[in-house]
Formats: sequence, structure tokens, C-alpha cells
Amino acid sequence: MTITPVSAITVVGLGPGSMQDVTLEAYRILAQAAANEQMVYFRTIIHPTVEPLKQDLPKLRIESFDRLYDESDDWSSLYQQIATEVCNLASQQPIIYVVPGHPLVGETSVQLVLELARQRGLSTRIVSGLSFIEPVCNLLALDPFEVGAQIIDATNLAITHIDEVAGKIIPTIPLMIVQVYNRRLASEVKLALGECYPDEWPVKLVRAAGVGEDEAVIEMPLYELDRNNFANHLSTLYVPPVTELSALRLPETLRYITMRLRREPDGCPWDRQQTHDSLKRYVIEETYEVVEALEEHNMDKLAEELGDLLLQVYLHSEVARQADEFTLGDVYEHVNAKLIRRHPHIFGNVEVDNAGQVVQNWEEIKKQERASAGVDVKNESVLDRVPQATPALMVAQEYQKRVVKTGFEFTSLQDVYAKLEEELEEIKQATSPDEQLEEIGDVLFMVAKLARFLKIDAEEALRLANRKFRQRFQTMEELAREEERPLTSYSTPEWEALWARAKALQ
Repeated sequence: MTITPVSAITVVGLGPGSMQDVTLEAYRILAQAAANEQMVYFRTIIHPTVEPLKQDLPKLRIESFDRLYDESDDWSSLYQQIATEVCNLASQQPIIYVVPGHPLVGETSVQLVLELARQRGLSTRIVSGLSFIEPVCNLLALDPFEVGAQIIDATNLAITHIDEVAGKIIPTIPLMIVQVYNRRLASEVKLALGECYPDEWPVKLVRAAGVGEDEAVIEMPLYELDRNNFANHLSTLYVPPVTELSALRLPETLRYITMRLRREPDGCPWDRQQTHDSLKRYVIEETYEVVEALEEHNMDKLAEELGDLLLQVYLHSEVARQADEFTLGDVYEHVNAKLIRRHPHIFGNVEVDNAGQVVQNWEEIKKQERASAGVDVKNESVLDRVPQATPALMVAQEYQKRVVKTGFEFTSLQDVYAKLEEELEEIKQATSPDEQLEEIGDVLFMVAKLARFLKIDAEEALRLANRKFRQRFQTMEELAREEERPLTSYSTPEWEALWARAKALQ
């Protein structure tokens, strides 16, 4: 005869709700506890099997953690409190912890108990029970494995930050949210699902699955989930999948759309013709439209323009995938690995005191990366790795910033002004177009130097000047229309007066 050693914590599954579904082993353990008048700890006594158990086992001593549901204001701490109390009790004497369904299916408290018990060196034993999944799927006529259903605890979903919901839920496959046990939790679940599903999306609240006449499947739009009292301790929410074109807030939808547009032979004729080279101009255009939205402080426009720029990333990735060059996964892998690698003070054990040390570490890590890639870092120029497609003023200032580190710099602002005046004089003396082109370039380079000396972004300053000129000239056009005169009819003094009026209006 084999004797099972007594565990510090025995976790017993009660099944979904019917006494007929309580396993013989679970019943035997509870009966033995009743005979020994041992206290048994239930996560909740709001369960259909509790009263029949009391009738069958009148000496069964029950204590529940239902008080914590009423006392807790924080979903994230509720199950942790239960796990802590269970392990505290078990450190004094072996205990029995009873949960609905199967202990390892949709039972966050059990996972926390097991983790904490391991940390404290407490032995554990799991006594299986029929889970809620079987009766729920029976009511829904659903095979969760065939459809690849997701299963998530309502409490875990409720504590998920709203910005992280889309990373946890894939709305294009069926979703089951378990233990939506009251209206307050249903409200949190609804808000979280709103990040991925339309408000009108039809959902099904399954109540008392496996509990005979009390079974019910209540259909409603998502927005009504917390506008009633249907949710209870035996509730599971089933959310049907949306189509790829309905989940508009998810990265996967954009991936699908770009793939569909490029698909042969029934994709978009224009999109199918695009190459890395043909799309190059759009990357530049969309980048500057993002910058424009930033400068205008227009957040609605910024959200839209960032989307347009992101589309270019996905398009290039799809072009590359079709050509067996790389995939979107490679793009994510490169950037994620790079961010982790270059932030050892966040994802490693490096300590920094200020932003300057972060930059210093960043540059050293980049140098190590180049060396690993076979670059001769000892002989590389300080001017290497400046993208030549960058706007010329930005390149000029980047060159100037880099050479300063070598000591190549004017000693004073007056020296900069003197050099700029020298370059202006050389323009006056230039006689051929080639000479004038070269000297204009030298002047612009010195203007960029002056701006850098004054700690001004030359590119931003020029964009500001362009924007100011555009606004003033458009105001002059409006004034001319009010006077019902064509702009070409204005004399030089009138132009000057019109400019002054436009400037005053701004």
C-alpha cells in the first residue's frame, strides 16, 4: 500500500458547479477533513456545490476569503492577498485550499499560491476537478482547441494597463474571459475590450454552465456588459472573433492589409508595382509630415501622420518578405534587441547617475556593435555614419558637432562672425556660376556653424522662417483679395505696405 505524504497545501478543485461533477478524490479529501474537524479554506463559498457539501458533510468546517473581495479596492492585490494568507496558514500546519473548477485552469490565485509556496519551501498537491471550460464550451457548441481560443482571467484583464491590452488580446481569434464575477469587474473588462473591439460587438455571457436549470447564455452588445446585473460568480464572457478588417486598432490588421494589397494576382495594381526604390520618396515625405504635425502641436494630425509613416515600414517589410530578403519579424527583432542592448541600466545591471552617462554608454555600446560587425573602429572617421540623405543643414551641424570633440572649433563667437563675413565677401567676388555655387555653400555651412554656436537647430530655424514667410504671404494674398486687386498690380512701395500690414496682423 502506497501512502501519499501529507502536503503543506492541498489544492482541491470543486468542478464547475454541480455536485455530480465533484471528483471522488476531491470528495474523499473533504470528507476526511470533516471527520477530523479540520478547517477547510474556500476561495469563495458563492458556489453551487457548497450547500450540498454542507448537507452531505455536516461537520465540514469552512472558512472563505470572500471578505477580501469586498475589502479590496485593487484587483491586482486581491489574489495576492489570498495567496499570502494561504501560505501563512500552511506554514503553521497543513491546510486544504478549495477553488471552483480545476485548480490549474483559470485560477490565478492558485498560480500565486504555488509560486509563493515554492519560495517558502512549502510542499503542494493538486487535486484535479472538472474545469469550467467543458460546460461553457458545451453551451456554446465550441471546440476551443479547433478555433485556438484565448482564455484570460477577468481580474488579470482588469489590471492590465489600457495601453497593453492590444498586446495581450488577439481579437481575430475567439476569447473566453473567466470569472467575471460582478458588475464592477464587468465594467473594467468592458473598458479593456474597448481597446480592441467595437462598442457594438456582440458578446455572450455564459452563466452557471454545468449547473442544470440555472445555465444561461445571454447575448448583448459589448457596451451593455456593465449596464445590468447579469455578471455573477459563475459567469464567463465569450467574445467572438472579429475579421481582420474590423480590428482597426491592432498592428496585425495593418500587416494583413499591406500583405493583401501586395498579393498576386488580386492585390492593388499600384501597390504591387512598388519597390524599395519607388517607395523611398514616400518615406521622406511622410517623415516631414510627422515633423510638421509636431511643429504645429496638432496631436490628431500627429496620430494620423505617424500611421502613414508606420505604413511605409510595413510596406517595405512586405516588399522584402516577398523577395525573401527579410520579414516584419526581423524588423521587430532588430529594434527590440537593440533597445535592450543599449539600455543596460534598464534591462541589465549597469548603474547610471544622469543622462550624460546614458549617452556615454550608448556611444560605447554602438562602437562595440560596429566592431562586432567587422568595422575597423580604430581607423574610422569621426564623420562616418552620417546619412547623406539627411537634409544638408542637419548634416552640416552634425559634422560640426563631431569635429568639435577633436578640438576643431572656433575659440569665440566673434571668430564665427568674422568667418561668416569673410565667406559673404567671397560671394561678392565670385564671377562664375560654379564659384557662386561653392561660395553660397560655404556661407550656408557657416550659418549652420553660427546656429550651432548659439545652440540653435539650423534646420528647425529655417523651417520656422519658411513657415513664417508662408503665413505672411498668404495673409498678403487675403488682403489683396479683399481689395479686389491682383498681386501683380502692386508697386514696390505698395508691396512694402502690404507686407507691413500682414506682419502687423500676425
